[in-house]
Amino acid sequence: HNQRSSYHGPKPTMIFPLPPWSFPNARVLYQPTFVPVKAARAVTPTTSNQNNEGGGGLTLLSLFGYTLGGLFLVEWTHSPIGPYREVAVLSGLVVRDFSIGAWASHIVVTSPEAVESGRDLFGLPTVLGSIDFGDDDEDDNVDDDINEWYAEGLVVGETMGKWIINRAEDIAITLKYAAGTAVPGIAEPAEILNRRPYSSSPKSSTRDKGFVWNGDTAIRVNGWNGWKPLPETTKNEDGFSNAGDTNTSGGISLPSFSGRLNSRSASDSTTTGKKTPLLRYPLRLVSARSLRLRPALTTKFASNVIVREDLRAVLDGPRACPCIQVDGVMVVAGKPVEIAS
Repeated sequence: HNQRSSYHGPKPTMIFPLPPWSFPNARVLYQPTFVPVKAARAVTPTTSNQNNEGGGGLTLLSLFGYTLGGLFLVEWTHSPIGPYREVAVLSGLVVRDFSIGAWASHIVVTSPEAVESGRDLFGLPTVLGSIDFGDDDEDDNVDDDINEWYAEGLVVGETMGKWIINRAEDIAITLKYAAGTAVPGIAEPAEILNRRPYSSSPKSSTRDKGFVWNGDTAIRVNGWNGWKPLPETTKNEDGFSNAGDTNTSGGISLPSFSGRLNSRSASDSTTTGKKTPLLRYPLRLVSARSLRLRPALTTKFASNVIVREDLRAVLDGPRACPCIQVDGVMVVAGKPVEIAS
């Protein structure tokens, strides 16, 4: 067996119920992105980097120099610690012992209780910040969605064309190095000298929709429409639908990994210089009210703000299309177990 029955982490300063935790009627948006492997490895405890103190790390899954990451935005309308918002930056797709999951390198939440419970109970790198929603008065207009999909198709087509050209150039560069007609750092081939840097948002869509980072922990989200109120006939007294919102069985189970945080002393919460163990916990999605595929949302940085380099490197990768919006979903976070080295 490669798992221990329980995880004995630092003693929390707040008292929380033990997992599993249920989050009914959540509003979720996932924007997939392609993260450069170099940027992903810098913030993911893989088997071969400095973030894996103690051994027994994760294997990063990648293809053509990229791994699958993204932005995971959630409005938790009900939880064991009350309502709050969360933005998780997924730095890559990882595998350990035949389980595939995502690694969250940065997580911003909007309540102190979410910070402490996330770190102490689930081993997540939660920090306190602000998450604001813009365009709240935006109508859910079908014509606008059609226009956005058309514009998105133009952007994706241009991006894919550039990606194919760059891969062909990579092959030509490798052959020139092998043949001795080019020398790295001294006599670079024309394919490198003439290559233009990639822009994750070469054109804007019909509206300026997406994530705007005003710092490491301040995020504004524009254009997240479609959060439709429940019909009165489907609500109960708590505001949940009667179509299974409180059912915690079944659904889709997504293995998730966490841990490797700076360990804190149980007496005074100071850091000890060591890392917490690597953890695995199940994350299940059940009884969703609706699922929609939306045009991709851009990621931008406000002018004159400083964002830490490792975070910016993960966020700068090309976005995938479409993004996925799930409304009224029950999410169940299971009890973490420690993965043996």
